[in-house]
Amino acid sequence: MNSIPSPSSDSVAAEMRRIHQLIAGGHLQEAATALNAAQRAAPNDARVAMLGVVLAQRAGNLNGAVAAARRALTLAPRWAPAMIELGLALARRGDLAEALQWAHNALALAPQNPEALDRALGIAEQAGAAREVTAWASAGARLRPGQVSYPLALARLGMAQKDFARAREHFQAVVAIDPEHLQALQGVLECSLNLGDTQAAQEQAQALIARFPQDARTGYLHALAHGQTPPTQPAPMVTALFDSFAAGYDMHMVRGLKYQAPRQVAQMLLALYPDRRFNLLDLGCGTGLLGVYLGPIDGVVIGVDLSQPMLAQAARHGVYARLHHANLLDALRETPADLYEVITCLDALTYVGDPAPVIAGALRVLKPGGHFIFTCESAAEDEADLVLRPVSLCYAHKASVVERACRAAGFCEVRIEHLPALRMEGGKPLPGFLVTARKPV
Repeated sequence: MNSIPSPSSDSVAAEMRRIHQLIAGGHLQEAATALNAAQRAAPNDARVAMLGVVLAQRAGNLNGAVAAARRALTLAPRWAPAMIELGLALARRGDLAEALQWAHNALALAPQNPEALDRALGIAEQAGAAREVTAWASAGARLRPGQVSYPLALARLGMAQKDFARAREHFQAVVAIDPEHLQALQGVLECSLNLGDTQAAQEQAQALIARFPQDARTGYLHALAHGQTPPTQPAPMVTALFDSFAAGYDMHMVRGLKYQAPRQVAQMLLALYPDRRFNLLDLGCGTGLLGVYLGPIDGVVIGVDLSQPMLAQAARHGVYARLHHANLLDALRETPADLYEVITCLDALTYVGDPAPVIAGALRVLKPGGHFIFTCESAAEDEADLVLRPVSLCYAHKASVVERACRAAGFCEVRIEHLPALRMEGGKPLPGFLVTARKPV
């Protein structure tokens, strides 16, 4: 992009290409050995240092990627690609403010470079930086007016800000470029639903289901457009949501939304098991907040989540013995019976919907006397048994229905604690409840 340092010799350049091939082929140990040799042969070559970023990212070593990018910048302080790589590595690690600053620095050196602009825009989206997303997506659209990525970024920003009229305009701009763009077509429909434009939503839903009859998200939105409550959210919807803000999730939830359930449940578990001797299955573990508050135990902590970026954040804490990229119902089905003393499911049933299969699966997997601890968003007792909230598209549950489901599954003790604020939403407390259900001995 800018001020690109030349490899110190043709032999080093050839070796770098070979190492790239090793990394691409998954031969990471061989690549690491070769990279160490290349660094000894060319200690001042910034491109060799940049190759360390590629290797560390492939190995899932976020700290290593950041360190390698910093070394490349030490060797070539005005090299925009190294700035962008450092920004991306920092964003993946959750250091969003510094990541955004490096994106700014790179674009100051390469303002008209489409590759730099695209990657900086990705950092801005991860950081939730509305001003930068708007500016950089608009600049990209001027540079490459036929690219859908720029109006799509602006549409996602509109959705995040709940400006559904503006988001719909940008989704429609994507459709004007690519009439078969499924995400944009679904976005137009979702905006119509949130704007209360029922007739338009139903017409759009009918057109979508005719074109994409097997698509799960299309079926889900079609049901919403016709006043139905789907029993669950399609997994790709949940995955896309959490993939998009994994890096900033902890700060957003704990500091921004005052989410305290993981801390509260960790305290409960340590009161139940003061010797810390228990095995825990954390369903919908996300970035591993429960594990952070719990700390080391004399047992194993297993995490399950649909979002790979969220699991990558959880792995950094070093508490989870294993992390599984899976749907929580599939994870329960594939787990042997009578295995865990504790199963938790915090802020996950808001996306799963019908709690009955999860409750039954948890009962089977728990050891006799074990505890299933989970949270729900509250629905009023005069509402339907399963409520899908508009805009957030989160499920709310009636405490009485959840308690009946626990007892019907076979739990012998069910305790419900009503929480005035499960977390904040739209600047207001969102009521919920915490359930502790015990399996008979």
